[in-house]
Amino acid sequence: MSLFNNGSCCGNNAGATKSKSGGCVCELLKQLANARMNGNFCSMGQPQVVQLILKGASLPLGVAADQSTDFTVVSYDAESHCAVFSYLQTATETRTIVLDCRCICGIICVPPTTGTPAAL
Repeated sequence: MSLFNNGSCCGNNAGATKSKSGGCVCELLKQLANARMNGNFCSMGQPQVVQLILKGASLPLGVAADQSTDFTVVSYDAESHCAVFSYLQTATETRTIVLDCRCICGIICVPPTTGTPAAL
């Protein structure tokens, strides 16, 4: 079985009746990336810092060691479903990751001052 099915790493089913946006996470990323969210859901005008839960995972994504990574939303393209995030690899090194938003099943907002997840 291929990880890539119908142009998505998440294996969207052919003929499935899904919205063009790819779901609620994709729509939220579009709003966060374009700063169009009324009330600014996560951080009231600050860069949007989030933790990501990928489909099939029970814990937030961690790119180093065994701890969750805080990602900053950089951009989102609704046509390709590509979401671009940056994160700190070390105290002085920033990296970029690109994910298909259809592979993300959850977003946890992280307050920019404390670095701990916000309750929604």
